[in-house]
Amino acid sequence: MRSCRHCGHHNADHLGYCSQCGKRLGSVTAVPLFPRAPTPPPRGEGRTETAATAALSAAMSPTMMSFAPGPQAKISTARVLPPGPLTKAARSVWSVVAWIAESIGYIYIYLRGQLDAGERRRRLVNERDGSQRLLGGAIKELGTAILREGFHAPDLTGLLEAIGRAEARREAALADIAASERLQSAEDVRLGAQETALEAEWRACDAARVEADERLRPVTVESQEVATRLGRVRDRLASHERDAETAAASPDGKARAAHLRHEAAALASELAALQAQATRLEGELRGLRERSVSLRAAAAEARSRLDTAVTARRHAAGEMGAGIAGHSRDRSEAEREVAELTEQLGRAAAQSRPAATELRPLYQRIDRLKETIAERSTAIATLDQSLAHYDQRKLLTGVGLVTSLIVVAVGVLWVVLR
Repeated sequence: MRSCRHCGHHNADHLGYCSQCGKRLGSVTAVPLFPRAPTPPPRGEGRTETAATAALSAAMSPTMMSFAPGPQAKISTARVLPPGPLTKAARSVWSVVAWIAESIGYIYIYLRGQLDAGERRRRLVNERDGSQRLLGGAIKELGTAILREGFHAPDLTGLLEAIGRAEARREAALADIAASERLQSAEDVRLGAQETALEAEWRACDAARVEADERLRPVTVESQEVATRLGRVRDRLASHERDAETAAASPDGKARAAHLRHEAAALASELAALQAQATRLEGELRGLRERSVSLRAAAAEARSRLDTAVTARRHAAGEMGAGIAGHSRDRSEAEREVAELTEQLGRAAAQSRPAATELRPLYQRIDRLKETIAERSTAIATLDQSLAHYDQRKLLTGVGLVTSLIVVAVGVLWVVLR
């Protein structure tokens, strides 16, 4: 608490100016364990607060803010009359003006107090949260130190055994993960070699199929050409034979008939050669087609075996990955259980305080952090309590006056500018 050296009013520590008179406060004073009555205000400063009201204000630590540094800091909430003799009417008017100024100025005091109190509360909350995090780290460090040094105590035996079981599960999960990874690697190598062999077989079958198709294509074209030539020669031979018979029937066509029979004989020999070639090409074409069909079937079968091997490899990799993921989850759960049990061990040790010289600095650190958390929590509670204590009547009066002045000013401007 800080006391105003001008009016004696007690203010909260975070205030820079007195919430009663608006003047700058002095240095921070220690907060007493029991609130004591404030020093009565000096004479002549217009204070009407009784001793009971001052004691209540000191106990509740009001947080109403004063004016910021600058011209506003010179405004006092006390109703100071101007020097010199004044009439009763003038004194009444001056008292009303001072009351209006005091009520309007209290709005700024209230808002400034809320802002400063909120900033201080955020700082206190951050400090408390940081101390709580440090306390959690110190407790875990205490549990780790107990496990590392091998301390034993009757009330810690259950936790130590539970931590041992959790660590055993974690080690077993780590061993299972390593074994699964080795098995996965070996299985992947085996399935990869099988897939490579099947892929090579499929490529060979496909290459043979392509070669057979390439050999079949020119033979097919040649067979079609021979068939076309054979048809033309057969038609010409039939035409020559008909013409020769017609020419032989006429008296002057013997020479022509002989010529046509000679050409028909040449066409008959060519026809025989083409028929022999067509028969040979048809047999060769039949063999090539049968070979292409067999190679195509072999390539399809090889491709099917390759696809099956790829699917089996992916399925095996998925199963192995799922097994490794399960072991990883077991390891994570075991590690989380070890961490939780270690924290519980630290909390139990912080309560029972096993006698050990190595653990004494950790005990002291935990005590200091707990004291810091308690102090910050108490300060936050006090600040929250003090935020609810302000002169609501004066604040509402000031708001009403400001609203009235704004309405009057708007009305005057509307009348003037109309």
